[in-house]
Amino acid sequence: MKVTQFIFCLLLSNVVLSCKKENIKQESVFVKTWYDTEMDIPYMARFEINKDHTFKFIGGACTASFHSNGNWVENNDTLILNSVLPKECFQMNEFGKMCYSKEEIEKLRFIKTIKDCDPKNDDSFENFRNEKFYLRNDSLILKKDKKEKCTEKEIVFFKYEKQR
Repeated sequence: MKVTQFIFCLLLSNVVLSCKKENIKQESVFVKTWYDTEMDIPYMARFEINKDHTFKFIGGACTASFHSNGNWVENNDTLILNSVLPKECFQMNEFGKMCYSKEEIEKLRFIKTIKDCDPKNDDSFENFRNEKFYLRNDSLILKKDKKEKCTEKEIVFFKYEKQR
């Protein structure tokens, strides 16, 4: 009888203890709004990394504007972003690429979110394709493609908006 009571008490204590444990999921360190830091004025860009694993990217320079929406995953200490193509027609740019050949520049004029469509305005879509970011101190840094050797400039975002 004592063994049965002991087993019962042990099971009951496990149930009670497991009920007290909350399934607390640590929020990602990447979840917040990030602001560009390195680009010169009049450039502005902002990332909104959301808890639901979506992101929004908006910005502009001079009279041009750009945006993107998509999904993110966290792999160890790396944030990986992928855009979801919009159903509307926009000129499309590859995010993060800083160096283009003459031929690539010519081709860029014809890349759209929908084949052979006619964009209604100058707003363009920034396409994120497995773009990887990491944290360095309090900054979000784009992990450069090893093929990208034309510039030492980094794409960096910070948790506070730069003063204009």
